[in-house]
Amino acid sequence: MVATAPRVVVIGAQEGVRLARAARLAGHYGLPRIAAVDVLAGRQPLPVDGYVIDGAPRLLDRVAGVGGLLPALAFADIVVHLRDAGSGEGQEATRVLGYYEARGVLVGFRTETPVSNIIVAVEAALRGRTAADPPRWP
Repeated sequence: MVATAPRVVVIGAQEGVRLARAARLAGHYGLPRIAAVDVLAGRQPLPVDGYVIDGAPRLLDRVAGVGGLLPALAFADIVVHLRDAGSGEGQEATRVLGYYEARGVLVGFRTETPVSNIIVAVEAALRGRTAADPPRWP
């Protein structure tokens, strides 16, 4: 079985920490790192060969509105939620996290977690997926 490149969304944490983690994941897999705002504003199409998107949960919820998340972000293989110690999530962020949790693709890490641990979670999400699997987005 040949696994295809991952579709990862990194959310939460302070912008600098989130950007650094997303960039390291993208570098590890040789994928583009895309800011969620660029995807949501239509400035950047999603590559079919995998991607790492980073954004704040409240941004994703605010743009999606009551109808749910936009299709581009709804079909991630795994959503990495970086949690800052002592910081709470707002109501919008909680709704976004609940959506990903219900889909079974949310995994939470503290911001100081080594990237190698996050890579293990991404690999587990990809296990069993092959290049022959049909894409899960429209």
